Amino acid sequence: MKKALILLMFILPVAALAQQKDENDTKTHAVYLEIGGGSTEVGVNYDQRFSKDSRWGWRAGLSFAYSGSESFFQESNSTRAWAVPLEVNYLVGNHRNSLELGVGASLGLYNSHYTLVTFEDVSKETFSDYMAHPEKYPNVSGASYSDSGTPFYVLSHNEAKSENRFGYYLFGDIAYRHVARIGFFFRAGISPALNFGGKHGVYRGFGNSFKHFSVIPTLSFGWAF
Repeated sequence: MKKALILLMFILPVAALAQQKDENDTKTHAVYLEIGGGSTEVGVNYDQRFSKDSRWGWRAGLSFAYSGSESFFQESNSTRAWAVPLEVNYLVGNHRNSLELGVGASLGLYNSHYTLVTFEDVSKETFSDYMAHPEKYPNVSGASYSDSGTPFYVLSHNEAKSENRFGYYLFGDIAYRHVARIGFFFRAGISPALNFGGKHGVYRGFGNSFKHFSVIPTLSFGWAF
């Protein structure tokens, strides 16, 4: 009995110290690399709880994305984007393993490249000269004509254009989140997004068909402290 009491007197302080250390070791800050999700392609983010014991938190970051034939905008051929994802999130679970539910917006500068096509009505003589010597018309990309009824002769021009514009989309996060005791930070899940169209709405999905809603995966690695 005496040995049991001595052992219990030893175990209780150690357990209390371990619990206190675990509580004091709650990590409320994180820096992580995100692939997909609110960063679209890749971004660096800073995450913080509103207070030490709060399940609510926020994150902000800087992301970069590039789109070739699969464009962020309907009319562009390629786009480069620098954006800032901003989000408020809530954690369900403990500070080691939790479900992250978040909602936010990505605001950025999008440099779009596209081709402007114009059509020029020309005379029959100019049209014939183009057909015979196309090298004299470097900006002409095609020709069409009709010599019946009311005749017309048209040359088409392709002009490369570049434009900087503001772009946005709203996004959410539904992700599993793990913070190891040593500080390793990991999260994985899905991220739905929504835009309202118009010149500034960004489509974040896959494919060439512009849509207002999309869902892509999200994966993050980083360090919590």
